[in-house]
Amino acid sequence: MIEALKNNLITKELDKLDLVNGIRGTAIVNRNGLILISRLPRHIDNRKFGAMAATMFEAMETAATTFKDNVVNLTVEFDEEQLIIYAINNELIFITLFELSIDLGIILIEVEELIKFIQKFLEVDENSH
Repeated sequence: MIEALKNNLITKELDKLDLVNGIRGTAIVNRNGLILISRLPRHIDNRKFGAMAATMFEAMETAATTFKDNVVNLTVEFDEEQLIIYAINNELIFITLFELSIDLGIILIEVEELIKFIQKFLEVDENSH
C-alpha cells in the first residue's frame, strides 16, 4: 500500500496543500475506511471519519453504475464545512475538508494536481516491482 518512504514523499506534498487557505484537513484512506495518512483536525475521530467517507464514496460509485459512468468526486456539505472525496485508484480515496464559505476554484485545482501526483507516484512504484 503506502510504505514509509512513499508516505514521507506524499506527506511533503500534503504539507504544500496545507498552505492553501480554507483547507481544514486532508486524509488518504483505503476503500475499507482505514486511514493511512491523516491531516484532519484533532476534534475529528479519524477512524469514524475514514469509515464514513469510504462508505459514502462506495455507495455513490454503486449508485453511479446506473449511469454507466465513474464517480470523479463526491461532495458533501455540512453546516460549517464541505467534504470532497476523490478516487486515487481502486484501493485509495483522498478526503479534503474545506471551510464552507470559501471559493473552491483554486483549491480544487490544487487538490486535483496533488491527486495526479499521487496517482503517478503510485503507478511508477507499481511498475518498478
